[in-house]
Amino acid sequence: MNTTSHFDWSYLATALPLLLVGLRMTVVVALSCIFFSLILGYIGSAILYFEIPFAYRCVRGYIALIRNTPLLVQIFFFYFGLPEIGIRVDATLSGIIVLSLWGGAYQTENLRGALLSLPRALIEGARSLGIHPLRIYISVMLPVATRTVVPALMNTSVSITKNSALLTAIGVPEFTYVAMDNIASTYRSLENFFALFVGYLTVVLAMSAVANLVEHSLGRGFRK
Repeated sequence: MNTTSHFDWSYLATALPLLLVGLRMTVVVALSCIFFSLILGYIGSAILYFEIPFAYRCVRGYIALIRNTPLLVQIFFFYFGLPEIGIRVDATLSGIIVLSLWGGAYQTENLRGALLSLPRALIEGARSLGIHPLRIYISVMLPVATRTVVPALMNTSVSITKNSALLTAIGVPEFTYVAMDNIASTYRSLENFFALFVGYLTVVLAMSAVANLVEHSLGRGFRK
């Protein structure tokens, strides 16, 4: 057992392949959750905007439940609690479901706020042309709202990525889980935490770069 306190680059090089496997799992989980959270966000914001009976109350209740309970408690409830009533889902799928639901609540609020902040003149102008309200929503409101809310959507996506580290608590073999398992077996905490720091930073910076490109692309038609 190596308990020396200096930074061991050779150990890090040895552990790197396994850490990269964990990082790949983190990226896969995060991208899956971001995708599903955006779908939930667009559906939820549409229900809130049109105030669809019953569904409106369900969405408001869902958002309140997610935003007012700790994410870790939600993860534990879904993975450890639901089997008590016969619902069993493996750890990775459980993590994707919970993180998607968590992110979906915040993405719904992001998009709802963007929709409510749209200029009334934009909507009234479309209505004056006799365009159907649903078509106005899809073809006029959503594109403009999406363009303005990209930074907020990105912030939530980054939070989803960072919060994926909590899935180590239910045994999902993601980046943090692999690093903590390495620490337990080798006692090399410095190198593993350094790898976590660099890995998450790299992923988040890459996401930010992509978001900037998307924001620039969406705003191209609005710049003179």
